[in-house]
Amino acid sequence: MSALPPTRDAADYACTYAAVLGWPVARGHRYRPRSGCTCLDGSTAEICPTPGAHPIDSSVVVVSSPDRLQAEFAAAPGAGVIAPTLQFDAVVLPRPVAMFALVLAEREGPPVPCVNDRHRSALLVAPGTARAVLSTFSRTVVKVRSGPDQWVALPPSHGTRWDTPPWDEMTGEPVTLPDAAALSQPLTLAIKGVR
Repeated sequence: MSALPPTRDAADYACTYAAVLGWPVARGHRYRPRSGCTCLDGSTAEICPTPGAHPIDSSVVVVSSPDRLQAEFAAAPGAGVIAPTLQFDAVVLPRPVAMFALVLAEREGPPVPCVNDRHRSALLVAPGTARAVLSTFSRTVVKVRSGPDQWVALPPSHGTRWDTPPWDEMTGEPVTLPDAAALSQPLTLAIKGVR
């Protein structure tokens, strides 16, 4: 049983993240197949590095009311779903490193929620645990997003999908996010192994 709605409707996903996981979410930019990301409207930039999968403003403004969430997303079909890193920390890595680290981590403990985009993966860990534990890793490989000014794009944002969802796939109940310390050794081995 999945916690996700049976459609790819961003409003339904946003409401599910808020209701089931207790995660505050915000509407992001939209991706349009023929004209790209809405952030390019009126801009001199030619390319958006994360089309339809980033916040509208530099600060993420969350919406907590289900009615307002429905209205916000109904006004912008196909908008990205953005979650500020309040209920979790995100450890962002190149996908090959993250996939290797996940396999190693899950041999020793419970699954680590992971959302992928085209080139990167974000491993979701308990809030406030990632910076101290992972500060020894190269920032060119391991990036930590933590706190209200950081964010992660969630499915069905353009180009994103769950590798390992943050809920039990049998019951639909939220999983307990692991402490970032559980990733320290798997990340060390994965970074060495992928080089």
